[in-house]
Amino acid sequence: MAFFGQKGGRKKSTDYFVAIDVGTDLVKCLVFSKTTDAPVKILGKSIVPHVPGSMRGGMVINIPEAAVTFKKAVDGAAHQAGARPTNLLMSMPGDLVKSLVTTVHYHRAQPELHIDSGELKNIIYKVQLKAYEQMRQLMAKEQEEGSLDVKLINTTVVDMRVDGYKIANPLGFQGGTVTLSIFNVFAPLVHLGALQAVADELELDLVSVAAGPYALTRCLTAHEENLSGIFIDVGAQTTDLVVVSEGGIAGIQNFAMGGNAFSRALSAELKLSDDKAEQTKIDYASDALDKKSRAKLQPILQSAALMWARGVTQGLREFTHLDVLPNRIFIGGGGAALPEIKNALMTKAFIEGLPFTKKPYPAVIESTELNDIVLAEGVNLDRSDLVAAGLVYLTMFSETPEDVVGTILRRIALSMQV
Repeated sequence: MAFFGQKGGRKKSTDYFVAIDVGTDLVKCLVFSKTTDAPVKILGKSIVPHVPGSMRGGMVINIPEAAVTFKKAVDGAAHQAGARPTNLLMSMPGDLVKSLVTTVHYHRAQPELHIDSGELKNIIYKVQLKAYEQMRQLMAKEQEEGSLDVKLINTTVVDMRVDGYKIANPLGFQGGTVTLSIFNVFAPLVHLGALQAVADELELDLVSVAAGPYALTRCLTAHEENLSGIFIDVGAQTTDLVVVSEGGIAGIQNFAMGGNAFSRALSAELKLSDDKAEQTKIDYASDALDKKSRAKLQPILQSAALMWARGVTQGLREFTHLDVLPNRIFIGGGGAALPEIKNALMTKAFIEGLPFTKKPYPAVIESTELNDIVLAEGVNLDRSDLVAAGLVYLTMFSETPEDVVGTILRRIALSMQV
């Protein structure tokens, strides 16, 4: 569930959106259309590098300069699409957001009564009040000058139980204890304000901001409600980790090592320029090098991959509230193209000390696995487009009539931000 000034209602006419993945090195942009009772269609795509000095990691530090890059990306995708978008969706890198799972055990005074919508709203409200307090305390500890203003950008129900029994919708049930766990993502207002300023420069209506890792999970969980897995987004400078348990997000972690680290390893070992090392890495990943050259590069990349895998291990150790980690691992992002990435997640060094009950099974997410999205002629997606594609999914499944609890949660979350 994503929102930031999100609009409701359905229009019979076609609406045009642009989804922007605000990466650490590149801006990835998809222009798509939504028409009532028709599949979402991606009409145009563009990728533009950030202007030097406009960003630090994925954080905007120079709004006018950053707006130049975003405008170039939007214009490129809109040109291919043959349509001008009016609505904007943006991702925020995982290292700029804070997430937590908040659980409340609500003890009912009259367990024989059926749970109605009023009581459910009260329970959800109590969970979100607790979540806001937890987040304020967490952010205050990390800031030298006291608390930092934050805003909720994503929220979703992780788990619902009545007297210990897992349920999909508590309405109508009887019982003494209702347990509700909700996953929330908060972002500092300073970063959200910068994205809003960029949207204003682009003269686009910013309808949603979502954490990039959260958007990534939507690519596969949109139709697999009970999916359990570890999602890994290998970006240029950072790697984001998301653990999903039975369809509910258990948390987000990240560490400062991404695809660029592999290029730096090649540059250092082979005395190559940064550009040459990057191209060599790309050629290796696409199997464009001869056997002798690959044999020379392989041990360098294997060593870097093992170091990267240690970062994944450390990140997963932070999920102390989980007794067991899911064994399915989904790898996305531009850096996922290197076979050493996948192989490193099958080593004993990676598995040791982590609560897996089955041997981990890593797999690279391919764009061909995306359902319910139609691509216009000439538009091709790859694994580096998955976060932007996840933003598209968030517009498709943000609210359904059957998702009673999610609908109440969204409305309460919006009312608490007024």
